[in-house]
Amino acid sequence: MLSGQFAGRELELVKTLTTLGRPGVQVAAITRRADGFYIVHVESGKEDDFPLVNGAVIGPQARRLHDNDVVQLAGVKMGFFDS
Repeated sequence: MLSGQFAGRELELVKTLTTLGRPGVQVAAITRRADGFYIVHVESGKEDDFPLVNGAVIGPQARRLHDNDVVQLAGVKMGFFDS
């Protein structure tokens, strides 16, 4: 986590599907697939309020994450590190 109340903490993505965010505000899921990790928008409190990856809106389709990507979701910035 790069910002917010959990800044400095790590969340290891060990499950096939991990949801992030706050219901009613913005929720996304990160899925592990054979070729890598993907983020997809689940819901938000406003229409067309999609998460950002490296400052770009991801839209309604799943987007592959790459090492050092910065995800912004529900006002919190998170770094994605593929190790």
